[in-house]
Amino acid sequence: MSDITRAEIRRPSQKRSQARFEAILDGAERLLETLPPSAISIHAIAAEVDISPPSIYHFFPEPHLVFSALAERYLKRFEAGVLTEAPPDIESWQELQTLQYRAGQKWFNEHPAARQVLLEGPAFSSDIRLQDLDSNIVTAGRSMELLAQTFVMPEIPDLHDRLVEITVINDAIWALSIHRYGLITDKMEEQARRARVAYSRTFLPEYLPLRTDRKSTR
Repeated sequence: MSDITRAEIRRPSQKRSQARFEAILDGAERLLETLPPSAISIHAIAAEVDISPPSIYHFFPEPHLVFSALAERYLKRFEAGVLTEAPPDIESWQELQTLQYRAGQKWFNEHPAARQVLLEGPAFSSDIRLQDLDSNIVTAGRSMELLAQTFVMPEIPDLHDRLVEITVINDAIWALSIHRYGLITDKMEEQARRARVAYSRTFLPEYLPLRTDRKSTR
């Protein structure tokens, strides 16, 4: 992660300044509902939130840092809110993986500003790209936890690295869908699913035994 770039954001310590900092991000988020990041300037954010441009520059010396801070906000929400527990009726890793990523598809389709910043943002900001890659590490860790909750896992060398790679492959197809259609369509998610499962089969056995300490609802 680029500590130099992210350190340029001047994060406030006082409550009043923190409220203003968050209000700036809220305003930028509202603008992203209808505008691409490239069309949003500090002056546009200032007009949206009724805060002077110099006050915004105090926190964000460069305009792109507003979107960097938004990326951090969205990634924390995504990591906290998307499939944290394996459902008890899952019977295959293919089914579990599909459920996990379709929960992600639903989240992004419900959050248009996050789609723009995280799945289109890496194209214009190396800092956001680095944050996204760091988040992929978290997502891969979540995938390992879900697998361990559900299945008796064999020893698989570098499993975490392989799961990171799956997320990168998936995000590329999702980003293409957003570029073409503005959403992660079901058709493109199916293409992403096929790519995920095909790559997973290079290191996961086709069948994994279920843990005996899990209760099934089927």
